[in-house]
Formats: sequence, C-alpha cells, structure tokens
Amino acid sequence: MVDLAEIQAAYYMVAATGVLIAAIYYIMNMRAADRNKKVQLSTSITERLGSKDSMRDFATLMTLKWNDIDEYVKKYDLSDNSEGAREFFAQRWTLWALYENVGYLLKNGLVDAEIVYHSQGTHPMFIWGRYLPVFEYYRKKELGPRYFENFEYLARRMWEMGKTRGLTSPDFKGGLTADVFKDVFEPKTVT
Repeated sequence: MVDLAEIQAAYYMVAATGVLIAAIYYIMNMRAADRNKKVQLSTSITERLGSKDSMRDFATLMTLKWNDIDEYVKKYDLSDNSEGAREFFAQRWTLWALYENVGYLLKNGLVDAEIVYHSQGTHPMFIWGRYLPVFEYYRKKELGPRYFENFEYLARRMWEMGKTRGLTSPDFKGGLTADVFKDVFEPKTVT
C-alpha cells in the first residue's frame, strides 16, 4: 500500500530540488550576463584608448615643453584664452576625463584591469607622472584635493601592474622609459 505521506514528501523533495536548480541556473545566468557586460564595456574602452585621436592626444601631451608649473600655466592654461590654449584645453581634458572615467570603472570593478592594462593602460600612468605638478597645482588652486582621484587610481594601478610585467627595471636604473616616474609612484624612503 502506498503511503500518502511518503508521496507528499517525495513531491516536496522534487519541488524543492526544482527550485534549487532554478536558483542555481538563475545565478549562473546573472554571472554570465555581468561578465558579458564587463567584457563589452572593457572592449569599448579598449577601442577608445587605442583610437587614433587618443593616441594623437597622448603624443601631444607627452611632448609639450615646459620646465615648471609657472611656465606651464603661462603657456597652456585656459586663462590665456588664446585659440591654442582652448584647443589644448579640449585635447587634454578629453583625455584626462577619459582616464578619470576608466579609473572610476576600474575602482568599482566594472572593467577588467588586465584588459585596461593591455589596451594602452600605461598611457594614463605616463600622463599622470608627467603632469603631476599640474594636477597638484589645480588641486591646491582651484579644484580641491580630490581632483581626478580616479585618474590617479588608474595611473597607480597601472604602475603596479607594469612593475610585475617588466615595464620598469628592478632597481629603476635600467634606463626604461617608466623608470623616470619612480618618484611619482613609489613611496619615498627615509634614510
């Protein structure tokens, strides 16, 4: 004779197992969707960082000549209001804002650090290192201490990743391009 309690127990067990399987399937689908979104966003950033315009802006910013912050402000600050100053303002802010946004996304885990690093990720590090006096000037004079904090995060993260990938020489004296930024990214040691 069939026990009704056993049938109900088996029914509930099958139903509970079905709910559990559905929950696991849902979680797996959500993770896959999140991963796909992250990959899509990372790919979009890769395309933007590697674009001809971004590369041109990077090259321009890295080759500008100035010796100190006073010369920089005199030659390149927007307060000049010349056509050249306005063009340079647009050029640098476009790139700096891109780096700020990528830093925000990276800090919040919305893009993959490896993808960013391998898609011109060292460029923000080089720009941050080169323009640190400019960022410090604007932080003190106009825009506050959190000015481009996500850009700084991005640059520092790329520095740390670069050190493990041979971007710098072990003692920072090997003549590699990134070695010149040691004082920007490495803590000062007291002797």
